Amino acid sequence: MSENIIEIKNINVSYGSNHVLKDVNINIKNKDFYTFLGPSGCGKTTLLRLIAGFEKSQSGELYIDGKEVSNSSPWERDVGMVFQNYALWPHMTVFKNISFGLEEKRLSSTEIKKKVEEVLELVDLKDLSKRYPFQLSGGQQQRVALARTLVVRPKVLLLDEPLSNLDAKLRVQMRKELLDLHQKLDITTIFVTHDQEEANGMSTNLAIFNEGIVQQIGRPIDVYNQPKNLFVANFMGTINVIEGQVQNGKFKSKQGMIINNVTTTEGNHSILLRPQNLYLQKNNNSLQEFDAKVVSVEFLGNLIRYFIKILEHELIIEDLHEINKKIYAKGESIKVYLDSEKIKIL
Repeated sequence: MSENIIEIKNINVSYGSNHVLKDVNINIKNKDFYTFLGPSGCGKTTLLRLIAGFEKSQSGELYIDGKEVSNSSPWERDVGMVFQNYALWPHMTVFKNISFGLEEKRLSSTEIKKKVEEVLELVDLKDLSKRYPFQLSGGQQQRVALARTLVVRPKVLLLDEPLSNLDAKLRVQMRKELLDLHQKLDITTIFVTHDQEEANGMSTNLAIFNEGIVQQIGRPIDVYNQPKNLFVANFMGTINVIEGQVQNGKFKSKQGMIINNVTTTEGNHSILLRPQNLYLQKNNNSLQEFDAKVVSVEFLGNLIRYFIKILEHELIIEDLHEINKKIYAKGESIKVYLDSEKIKIL
């Protein structure tokens, strides 16, 4: 087996005049947990369905484990897909839902029973095998959908926004369970989501899509810290953007905000600054100080999010919340500190 189990080369997909995927090139390594991330309608689910065999491309090549499969049927590709709505048979028990694919393969009843019991143990559903989908919680239904896919032992597991129907607490729990399963089975997994937190927390690598174009590929931490463009910077989390000009190592915004020790070429630039890289305390002498005013405050539990103004710039600061730590009020004048080494320049 080659290092790349999935190779997507120059893929284009159009529906009439709607160009959904535009010259997409992605390599996915064996045993990767790879995420397609982007807003609704960006093409990520279309690409997942193309890998599964439910969509066709107008041009390009798709390889699975070294074999070109663009014209192969879904059942010839050795991939398994978990749909967003789980797509369980409502009239079948958990056991029958999971065993359906094995029955289609004409396995013996003894072998089917053994394989289903193994996967029920794997997803912690062994005591619910006789229940019907309507008797299960959302998390349990998702486990059944996973088990039904995993029982046939595909080379690649495809997950189409599988957590979107769950509440916030269950989503966090299921993220951990999906990662645990991935590590236990050593199965290449491709995960589609529009949720940056899910993508950052789960992926070994990811591809960010916008309007059918792959904007950036890499490890989540690298994409977050070194975005290639403003779309990626914004989509990977909250960002402050300040436009201006660099001369003699100093950045001066259109509103007159000056940032010293900026290392880049002279001329017009955008400075990107994450909210956690603006500070309310001067923790070292290299930080630059600014006068600011608090416009509004959001309490987020572990964080306090401040919306502030420096000159005419509206910026966001996220400060770690601790018991008895001072929380500044709307309208209060404050000092804000910036480390020029923490900025990203586009």
